[in-house]
Amino acid sequence: MGSIDFGAPIFVRYGKREVQEIVSVADAIDFLIDWTDTRHDMLAETVLRACFDVQAGTKPVAVVRDAFVKFAKRAGVWEEPETVMPWLTSNRESSGRLPI
Repeated sequence: MGSIDFGAPIFVRYGKREVQEIVSVADAIDFLIDWTDTRHDMLAETVLRACFDVQAGTKPVAVVRDAFVKFAKRAGVWEEPETVMPWLTSNRESSGRLPI
């Protein structure tokens, strides 16, 4: 089955120093399965079931993406995209032109 993309990546801390990029429902499923292997987390299990519903075509991907972000924030593993990829934030003081 093909990957169902989120459209924008979600970054989560995995371990003490690693950051994992979640870009699809399949990535979210892999992360949540690992997460629930060592923890009993009702929200994670609910989001995992919703991911399977997206793959089955019974839930929209946007709902699952939002639910995964809420789970990650509540679990304390969510990373701001600007922290992981600082070039995403634009420098408003610069015009972007090279100095002559």
